[in-house]
Amino acid sequence: MIKNNFRLIAFVFVFVLCGTNDSVVEESIISIPETTTSSITTTTILDTTTTVTNTDSCIPDNNSNINFQNIRNVQKFLNKYGFNAGDEDGYLGQQTVNAIRGFQSFAGLLVDGDVGANTINKMSSWTGCEEEAVSTSSNNDSATTTTTLIETDSTTTTTTTPSTTTTTIIAANTDLQNKNYGIVPHVSLTSNEVISLFKGVNTANDVCGTPYLNSLNTGLLNQYSNGLVSNSLNVFNNNVTESTITTEITDESSSQIKIKIVGDGSDKYKFYFISPFSSNISNKTPNSLSTSLNLTEATFNLDNFSSGVWFYTFAESGSGSVVKATGNREFSVGTISSQQVSSNNGIGKFLMTTKNISNGKYENIASGQGFSTSNSLNLVYITDNILDNRLDTSDEIKIDDTTIKLSNENQAFVSEVLLIGTELMKVESKDGNNFIVERGFLNTEIKSHSAGEAVKAIKNLNQESRISNFAYAVFRNETGMRFQVPLGPELTVNEFNFNKCNYDRYSLEQITTFSWRSSGSSTLNSISVVDNLNPLFDKAFVINSGGQSYTPPSLNASDQVSGDFLNDGPRNLVAVEGDIVNFNFNGVVDGSSTTRFVKLKFQLQPDTGSTKKSKSREIYIDLNNESYNFKLNIEKVVSTDTNLNNRWEDGYKYIFDSITLFDDSTSVEIKNNQTIVYDYKSGLGSHQAYYLDQFSFTITSS
Repeated sequence: MIKNNFRLIAFVFVFVLCGTNDSVVEESIISIPETTTSSITTTTILDTTTTVTNTDSCIPDNNSNINFQNIRNVQKFLNKYGFNAGDEDGYLGQQTVNAIRGFQSFAGLLVDGDVGANTINKMSSWTGCEEEAVSTSSNNDSATTTTTLIETDSTTTTTTTPSTTTTTIIAANTDLQNKNYGIVPHVSLTSNEVISLFKGVNTANDVCGTPYLNSLNTGLLNQYSNGLVSNSLNVFNNNVTESTITTEITDESSSQIKIKIVGDGSDKYKFYFISPFSSNISNKTPNSLSTSLNLTEATFNLDNFSSGVWFYTFAESGSGSVVKATGNREFSVGTISSQQVSSNNGIGKFLMTTKNISNGKYENIASGQGFSTSNSLNLVYITDNILDNRLDTSDEIKIDDTTIKLSNENQAFVSEVLLIGTELMKVESKDGNNFIVERGFLNTEIKSHSAGEAVKAIKNLNQESRISNFAYAVFRNETGMRFQVPLGPELTVNEFNFNKCNYDRYSLEQITTFSWRSSGSSTLNSISVVDNLNPLFDKAFVINSGGQSYTPPSLNASDQVSGDFLNDGPRNLVAVEGDIVNFNFNGVVDGSSTTRFVKLKFQLQPDTGSTKKSKSREIYIDLNNESYNFKLNIEKVVSTDTNLNNRWEDGYKYIFDSITLFDDSTSVEIKNNQTIVYDYKSGLGSHQAYYLDQFSFTITSS
């Protein structure tokens, strides 16, 4: 940074982060894969400003060997990267076409919905680390800057205004310091209120990949508790707040909409919408963004939006607050002007199968069945009101039958899905009351069925007919850990592995479904079915092979040979803007599961003469190379509360309170009073590092 006297002051900081069978049915108004955040460093020399942005590292995917001539492979690719192609059924329907268009728009290709040579080449070379394509324009008005977004991993744009040249290289926001874990802002799907969601360890394809923590801070919700959460959202340290700034749709036509934010004139806003027939809040990038004093205006071309009724829900700029949309928030794309979802009261059927390794066939899981971590789990759920009762079976259905006979020709129709017992069958064709069916549809078990069994039908599988667009299940084990398992729309395949599961017995405890949003409403329905005593729907299994028993981490106080303290931190340090505060927790002993990130908690005691009130502050830090050495960057000292990593409030003495370790299974809090608090059990542990409460530093403004 260069001061007015043009003396260059440079600093470099390092942040090492790296009894009864009754089920309880509740209707709950409750309020969900790697986030790339950014850091901006600005250097001003005379009237020239250069902003340099460095994008976070990303582990690239290799899609070069995939046959994208196969539509099913295209659908899998699109769903993997968040473009929502719907069912991976190999049919090029409208939802798949819309998803292709969404990918083409994101990748900067011609948006035509056709998987042509250029699109296939782009998919084959796709790594998952790309940023959205954007384009650039300039405005010569000195009071207003207009930016049109374009594509590239490292793009340089120049906007010319009188006496000033600004060069921007796309990068990450310094304020957020590349945080992958912490708290993300959201707006409740069920109440339209601003909420905070906890973003922790998340391996969505593993039954035990997303810990569902018992002891979150007040007002903080677990992942998936508000549907799927966009990866583009910024991550903070504290619960988010609602901004007093206002935003709404101000202009709407058949080809575009304009959104206005009145308040601060920031150009860093991201805009979030609920798409048609969906419960997902997703990010859309404007085609142009215009800013002036206290005003931000964004223009969106509707060619990049799928057909249906959309809802603008909120904007977020990385400041730790949410600008919730008010006024005009709904708009239509295409000819659809209304969409209404049916109601439901919960789950009508929950099917749980596993693939038999020896014969490759799917089998129902018996309650308490034993598994290895090399096995897999398949889950399918069906809401209650989507099922249509038909006459019972009139003839026996043998296990090898692909043609079944029902009581009359009106008992099923082509493309309908039948539920008989625990088996799903899809009707492919019919001849009178003889129906050719796909047996074991959606990986359900193929079984024999006697005459007189109940038959239920799902009329079709399109997005309008499904009631639930997203759901999550919670499995608990006997140790006390819970795991959140994300499920897609009802009547879709959801396959998971057991790689991260410890030796234990796991019971289904909860299923929460989210309907899609009806037009004319700012909220949607969410239903939770819960049984805290017995396995819900009698669904339980045991991991007894290939895994391990869980051992929590611990803390050693001193070296057993030298006697030296293993943990170190500041002692009554006075810190000012530009300082680095070091903490070393070399006494941490990892348990059986790798620690992925930590939370440092401080008690804030008002400094002498200060009129401020006591409070606490928490900092989430990613772990690099499993190191427990942390450098807190006092980049900016402020006078008010903040939830950004590099901003610190003055007038307080920061007293170390605890370090919480988050691993693949749970969290463990090591406190300064020699106690250890476990999220998964009520009993406390202990450690001998009595000196942790001596770690403290005071923040002053000079």
